[in-house]
Amino acid sequence: MSTPHVELPLAGIKVVELAHLVAAPHAAMLMAEEGAEVIKVEPPQGELSRSREPTRKMGPHRVSGHFGACNRGKRSIALDLKAPAGREVMRRLLGRADVFVTNLRAEALGRLGLHPDTLHHDFPRLVIVVISGFGYRDAGPYEGRAGLAMVGEALSGSTGLARDHQGNPVWCGFALGDVAAGMTAHSAALLALRLQERTGKGRVLDITLAESMLPMVASAIARVQLADAEAKESAGPNNYHGVPYGTFRAKDGHINIGVNNDRLWRRFCAAIGRPELGTDPRYALYMDRAARMAEVLRITEDFTSQRTRDELTAIFERADVPVAAILSIPESMDNAYYAMRGAFCTADDGLGGELKLPVDPTRMSGPARRLSLPRLGQHRVEILAQCGFATAEQERLAAGGAFGPAMAPAG
Repeated sequence: MSTPHVELPLAGIKVVELAHLVAAPHAAMLMAEEGAEVIKVEPPQGELSRSREPTRKMGPHRVSGHFGACNRGKRSIALDLKAPAGREVMRRLLGRADVFVTNLRAEALGRLGLHPDTLHHDFPRLVIVVISGFGYRDAGPYEGRAGLAMVGEALSGSTGLARDHQGNPVWCGFALGDVAAGMTAHSAALLALRLQERTGKGRVLDITLAESMLPMVASAIARVQLADAEAKESAGPNNYHGVPYGTFRAKDGHINIGVNNDRLWRRFCAAIGRPELGTDPRYALYMDRAARMAEVLRITEDFTSQRTRDELTAIFERADVPVAAILSIPESMDNAYYAMRGAFCTADDGLGGELKLPVDPTRMSGPARRLSLPRLGQHRVEILAQCGFATAEQERLAAGGAFGPAMAPAG
């Protein structure tokens, strides 16, 4: 049966990406899934994430898990932007683009003749999305500072909220700040495209890892302003979310339970066979439970630690208490709920293999399409032709070092 044609929302939009790792590539990948033509510009040796282990190799080509997660549906051209010939190609690409996405530092972009302000002057219609740790302007001493996801997470207070039961901050273990910034950049680019459509003008979008994390802790920011000293003292390590609330030991792993109001507490007590605790004046109200946090956590784990994750899930689901087993990544990939929702797609890895990856959860990309990861420089010839470079000009560019002295044959 043939797949029905779906009009993709970004069909006809041209995006140039000059980026590495997660945040900007994630934003551009979302646009590719939604129908945009995304050209990924890489240095001759490939962007940083291509070589991060673990990798799958075939001859001179390789694909890594890091690269695979954020680059399906794009086309790749390798350019040496330190060479005038490489910059010539880049400017030709930008001249026909609607959006430019990058997470290179502004200083590095400036050395390549690609500073955001310069590009805005030269290409006034172009939407320029710059993702950095702290901002390329209006950031005082923070401008130009190195920014990884965990730096933005720490500065925003989100790491301080992710605590164990003893109140110690715990890093989340994945690139939350990068994905938050990528999603913010994606949304901002769509809004800027709408304005571009109306006015014919582009703009520079200065997206930061640090600021993209703040909406995730907005409720905590509001709570801390409203709580008096007594409430702050009683808040406990989970910061007003509820008691019990968080991760608890099971017989075969761990489980998350969320009891964030007094009605759920009474259901929880009935589910563990202790209904009398639901109205016990020591525990009946949230602030009372918060003041006796250690006791409540002990009651909870005395119950959960004697049962498996499946048993606990069944018990609390019957009681309508929010619960989920904590899954490993392989378990999550094989989870029946995600299979029912079609939450994963299969992407060609460009080397004859495949990767199972999350779909765009908006489903704006329509039925799952089998997209491919680009090999380094794979689409050079067709991209150059689309930009109007004849064969003789392509040879001139190659002789001028546009593609790097050690560039492997395209494709």
